[in-house]
Amino acid sequence: MVTELTTPRPEGDTRPAAAHRARDTTRWDIQGLRAFAVLAVVLYHLWPARLHGGFVGVDVFFVISGYLITGHLLREQQATGRIRLGPFWARRAKRLLPGAFVTILATGVAVLAVVPSALWGQYGRELIASTLYAQNWELAASAVDYLDSENAASPFQHFWSLSVEEQFYIGLPLLLVLLSLALRRRTSPLVRARLLLGTVVVVSLAWCVVQTATSPGVAYFSTGTRAWEFALGGLVATVRLPVVRTGVGRAARTGLATVGALALVASLVVITPATPFPGIAAALPVLGAAVLVTVGAGTVFEQLGALRPVAFTGRISYALYLWHWPLVVIVPIALGHPMGWRTKLAVLVVSFLLATVTTVAFEEPLRFSRRMRTLRPRRVALLGAVATVVVVALGASTLGAVHVQQVQAATFAHELAQGDAPCFGAAAAIGTAKPCVNPRLADVRVPAPSAAERDDPNRPACWNATFHVCELGTTRGYSKRLIVLGDSHSNALLGAYDAIGRRNGWRIDLAGSGGCYLTTAQQAAPDEAGVRACNAWKQDAIRYVQQHRTEADALVVTHSANLRPVTTPNPGGSGAATEAGLVDAWQQAAGDSLPVIAIRDNPIPRADVIVCVSRMSGATDDSCDQPRSVALTPSDSSAAAMRTFHADGGRGSVIDLTKYYCTQTTCPAVIGGVLVYRDSSHVTGTWATTLEPYLSADLRAAMTPSRG
Repeated sequence: MVTELTTPRPEGDTRPAAAHRARDTTRWDIQGLRAFAVLAVVLYHLWPARLHGGFVGVDVFFVISGYLITGHLLREQQATGRIRLGPFWARRAKRLLPGAFVTILATGVAVLAVVPSALWGQYGRELIASTLYAQNWELAASAVDYLDSENAASPFQHFWSLSVEEQFYIGLPLLLVLLSLALRRRTSPLVRARLLLGTVVVVSLAWCVVQTATSPGVAYFSTGTRAWEFALGGLVATVRLPVVRTGVGRAARTGLATVGALALVASLVVITPATPFPGIAAALPVLGAAVLVTVGAGTVFEQLGALRPVAFTGRISYALYLWHWPLVVIVPIALGHPMGWRTKLAVLVVSFLLATVTTVAFEEPLRFSRRMRTLRPRRVALLGAVATVVVVALGASTLGAVHVQQVQAATFAHELAQGDAPCFGAAAAIGTAKPCVNPRLADVRVPAPSAAERDDPNRPACWNATFHVCELGTTRGYSKRLIVLGDSHSNALLGAYDAIGRRNGWRIDLAGSGGCYLTTAQQAAPDEAGVRACNAWKQDAIRYVQQHRTEADALVVTHSANLRPVTTPNPGGSGAATEAGLVDAWQQAAGDSLPVIAIRDNPIPRADVIVCVSRMSGATDDSCDQPRSVALTPSDSSAAAMRTFHADGGRGSVIDLTKYYCTQTTCPAVIGGVLVYRDSSHVTGTWATTLEPYLSADLRAAMTPSRG
């Protein structure tokens, strides 16, 4: 998002880059490009429906950074014959760290003061990742982790681009130094830079296109898929065109710059959040920005960039980028409702005010002070390390508080489950004729909302994109053997299955995969690699059941009714295709001899159920409950598929646990003192454990001859 210098000035020039500086020392066209980029991002975040492609402003910043930093490094290398890594990184630290750390600290305090504790765990991790400039990899990991993919946007999320940029600042000078040592006597610094940057452009762009198609979540945040944007900016910095301010030369430059500007404007319209990105689509804003930084000097865009409002926006662009996003995330949480247009305008104004104060009253006076200018790289590194520890400590304390809540909730839940706690969890039987009410549980909510995310009994051995079976319950001398297959909604019941197996002396073979379940129908997936992996998992699952169906007593299947739906071009719709896919898979796997037991999917809660519950104090109320009519749609396809399966000669039944989740009108978020959900789709491990006696009884009944 930022480079040390507002404009490409000679090394050693440490004067403030104020908007009124002389035109012959400032690239006002680049300053204007900065203003365009930051406004595109800010307006997109505030009004995404109005400016669909505003997020491409980040790509523009990447090109600018590549252009300016490469130019600085090359000038130093050509003038002195070397690149001094210590001073270079010290300048980066002086420019980046003060504003970033102030923003992170202020945002962290706001999180503790305003944000429900249910979000502290995620926000604490991202605070630390942002401080260490590894936020892009934190988000990339969440993007590919099926169980973390529903994380809410955090006020630190925008640090992903700053992390990529910092990694570029570390990698580029190192590579230039290494290449210089390898080819010192054979080529000039300019040739070496072109060789390095050209190679990065080709390799990174190719990888960007491939990974956007195969793993778009990682591609968006990956340093490898974004490196070509910096490298292209650096590559054009090795091309020095004379600035011609009159005649045909000026007209040609203006024409080319206009083409670049039109490409940037077009990218705001033709690129949308639905566009596979970055991929080849990123070439439009990246090439547009590269053209402008190459030929913008001496054109009308220089004049536009020198306009005081534009120049000042470019000057504060780094701080504006830092401050606007935390406000976009935290203000709605503080208000308790989405922002209206008046609130958004207020956020825009406050963002500009904070950016102005940060830049003019803090960053620039600090960076250009005599003490800071004379500070040696080692001292800068020491101060940076101390500041990093201080900021990271805030994130660590947040995570520590969450951990304490987790331990307390887990201990309390264990004591309740093992002790005298009538009506605990599913035992409340809220949908039966005689629900159980225990006044002692009126203000109990376990696990704590802040601990709900990790209240997951899943195990790596039972959960894989490639088919793998883990054994639960009694693994030797067992009386019955069940095979359990499904997606994350199936594995959310893993704790209950393990307890059922141990209590009844059963062996339970369980296998799960993210968003993938036992069907021959094609399911939606975020990328082609996910589709292929899911199809392979299904084939292996069917094959496993076929190999062991003579030894097993039942095949148990569960799947989410609303995640990764079946895709079909048929006019019958996805409902018919879903049922047909289930029946076909059951027939192939179980044949006409092995009973199939389908468990109806859990009801779907409110999207903000965890945050909602975390706001409760005192007795649990119904403010976070979901109407039954909403919670049970889309309807589960298991019952319809089972009727068809029966008609075709198959054996099986459906277990419906809805009466433990819902009354006749609502499906509560907290039942019998237990928080039912750990996110907007999956149940908590604590809740699943309380279901164990009822699920166990239903499984026993389903395997009796009369139910065959």
